[in-house]
Amino acid sequence: MTKAKTMTDSELDGAYTDLCKTMTRLGEAQSALFLARFALLSMVRIDDAKEIQSLIAEAAAIFEKTDA
Repeated sequence: MTKAKTMTDSELDGAYTDLCKTMTRLGEAQSALFLARFALLSMVRIDDAKEIQSLIAEAAAIFEKTDA
């Protein structure tokens, strides 16, 4: 179940900027733990296992491409 988009491009940019600034403030050593916690909290809010699985696959796809 995908919700209709309600966030503007400007709001998305602002949210991403906040995320990046928070990671910078926390430092490199804490960034991975922060992202893991953020991901878990996001999964709870999304509340749709199929959508979450799709997002995981989409995020990983760029890193799993091979030069075959």
